[in-house]
Amino acid sequence: MLKISVALFTPQWAKVDACFPFLNPTEQLLREAKSGAIPIEEAMKKYQREILSKLSPIKIYKELIEMLNKSNKQHFTLLCYEKPGEVCHRRVVAKWLEIGNSISVPEYTVENNQLSLTL
Repeated sequence: MLKISVALFTPQWAKVDACFPFLNPTEQLLREAKSGAIPIEEAMKKYQREILSKLSPIKIYKELIEMLNKSNKQHFTLLCYEKPGEVCHRRVVAKWLEIGNSISVPEYTVENNQLSLTL
């Protein structure tokens, strides 16, 4: 499994293959959401406006596929900190990739204590 972090802060102990910092939420947005200064749903809408609207889901998906093809792995996962089922930017990215590329991005389960989506 090719592990790609989309977390703002990727811990050094995390064994990831790559980071996609352009998919990270801003530090301010993360602080606002975590502190409750704005509701999480509003934070996710703000994330879409401020981050995803400036990117191409087709281009990002192609980059992910190219990276996967260069590896000896069959799948890749997007990693962050939130548990499956919780509202988080990873799920927003997944929906954005689904709509932009007519693909399915299912929620993945816990594997080796890492939470992710499999594409």
